[in-house]
Amino acid sequence: MSKVELRITPSRSVLPALNEPQVLYALIELSAQSGATKMPRLPLNLCLVIDRSSSMRGERLQQVKQAAMQILDLLGDNESFALVTFNDRAEVVVSSQLARARAEIKRQISAIEAAGGTEMATGLALGVQELQRAMMPRAINRLLLLTDGRTYGDESRCVEIARRAQARGIGITALGIGSEWNEDLLETIAARENSRTHYITSVADITKIFTAEVERMHSIFAQDVQVRLALPPQALVRSFDRVRPFIGPLPVIEEADSVWTATLGDWPEQDVQAFLVEVVIPPLLEGRHTLIRFNLRFRMPGNDNVVQSYDQVLQAVVHNPDEVSTDVDPTVKHWLERLVAYRLQARAWQAVEEGKLEEATQRLQMAGTRLFEAGQVELARAVQEEATRLLRSGRASAEGRKRIKYGTRGLIGREEQS
Repeated sequence: MSKVELRITPSRSVLPALNEPQVLYALIELSAQSGATKMPRLPLNLCLVIDRSSSMRGERLQQVKQAAMQILDLLGDNESFALVTFNDRAEVVVSSQLARARAEIKRQISAIEAAGGTEMATGLALGVQELQRAMMPRAINRLLLLTDGRTYGDESRCVEIARRAQARGIGITALGIGSEWNEDLLETIAARENSRTHYITSVADITKIFTAEVERMHSIFAQDVQVRLALPPQALVRSFDRVRPFIGPLPVIEEADSVWTATLGDWPEQDVQAFLVEVVIPPLLEGRHTLIRFNLRFRMPGNDNVVQSYDQVLQAVVHNPDEVSTDVDPTVKHWLERLVAYRLQARAWQAVEEGKLEEATQRLQMAGTRLFEAGQVELARAVQEEATRLLRSGRASAEGRKRIKYGTRGLIGREEQS
């Protein structure tokens, strides 16, 4: 059986007795104990969908081909591999097959050449088709997409294809390299469980990030992960955000009165999962109160009948307001500062789209201040530089926007950092 360490840290463990609702933050941290994946791993059914438009010519495509070959060496003989390329049209370069025919597959990969424009939807459709040909009842099904440009006229079709794939249990990792790709589209494609985006800033990082992604898939020790929060009557969850291994909001549903759930999908062993929940607490009398009853449930890979469950209770003491400190727990503050910076830059780009440049500049400046306070000096400077550019020219740079967006998430240029 897998072992999980579970810890809940409130922003304050002692609350003031007030006649009005108050906000409490709680940091929920989940980590797998070492050796959680000693059981046999599920086979991987993988398809690479690679942009081979003319902008990929040269070192970029060479690195992608090298990365694809290295991925092939990581797969077991009973695992499936396919590769689709797209430019103005899409082509199945390697049809879905067991990875044991490595020499022939590598020959096919080495023959890929770059030319033409960028139309992503047909490439996605062929990639999903290849994955479906090799789908098994118990396997990890993943599509790994890489692009360096913008697709034209088929954005909505890309999202439709991704949604159908995700509904059938296919996760999507969408990778962007350079500064010309459409991060809004890739974010939308990946806005489901078992899917995510990543910004590759250096060609030299392509192989590392490709192989790290496959290693993550091989280390999945829990599937269909779900968290449940039961709160006191009249309390509510205002927001629920992931902060590790990367920052981003998570959909949370009130399935019953004061009971909230979120679905997380698959959980690789090396990923520490951490979440910040913002809870509105109703007026409470002095004394000790249970504020959150937390439940974690997941299924063991390869065995639909084995479900594990972990529970934790968060309590707090309510005292006379004159006796209560306003200090916030330093670990909660650490992640809250980063989360606020992420939200501020996201709202800044939304303001840019709405033509509200002064508001966008102010939000970027506030995000930069938060990042300085959090010790993220280099990223804070990049944010301030982009705010100055926006104020002076009325435009943000494509590269600056991506660096800020993915930098505040913790998903820039390398595998996620804590």
